[in-house]
Amino acid sequence: MAVSSSLLQQCVSILGCRKEQFPQSYLGLPLSHEKLRLSTFSPMISRADKYLAGWKASLLNTMGRAVLADSVLGNLLIYAMGAMELPKGVIGALDTKRRSFMWSGGDKTSGAKCLVAWDNVCVPKENGGLGLKNLSVQNQCLLLKMIHRLHHPGLSSWAHWVRQRICFATLEGDDQGQHWNALRSLLPLYRAVTTVWVADGAATSFWDDS
Repeated sequence: MAVSSSLLQQCVSILGCRKEQFPQSYLGLPLSHEKLRLSTFSPMISRADKYLAGWKASLLNTMGRAVLADSVLGNLLIYAMGAMELPKGVIGALDTKRRSFMWSGGDKTSGAKCLVAWDNVCVPKENGGLGLKNLSVQNQCLLLKMIHRLHHPGLSSWAHWVRQRICFATLEGDDQGQHWNALRSLLPLYRAVTTVWVADGAATSFWDDS
């Protein structure tokens, strides 16, 4: 925090609170002024173990375990995915748990037990895969919804607040950090699937929008 230690102590004394460090938990999500580390998400990932108990695996065949792994682990961090870009290590850790439970019914497995490459497992069934969610793609889709909400704020207080602080065409403005860098990186994809009604042009990039 960019304040002197004496001012910080005064604030702590007046507010009757404690001095803490980032990351902090806010609305169930880690909040930090720096890029979040994999260890920050460890408590969320570890919750999967209680859902995928070993006795459940013994009662299911491979495809039954695939359905359970996808429905439980595929949705475990969906709330976080809708708010931030998850580190690749987090998605990798979840995929490791999904792969292990699906092929062996446990928390670990070997390559010899994996009958299909994981990339093919996440291909839709109509295209020859097993139809499990691709968590990276799911994360991107949920963040695209956040960009869309900025253009169609409705009753969202967050969207109305942000609209006063950024340029829609570039998402540049007063809001900075890893989160906004992730949203900006998705702008080309958002433009590829949307069209713009120009109106006053405030939300339009002349060269990039359709």
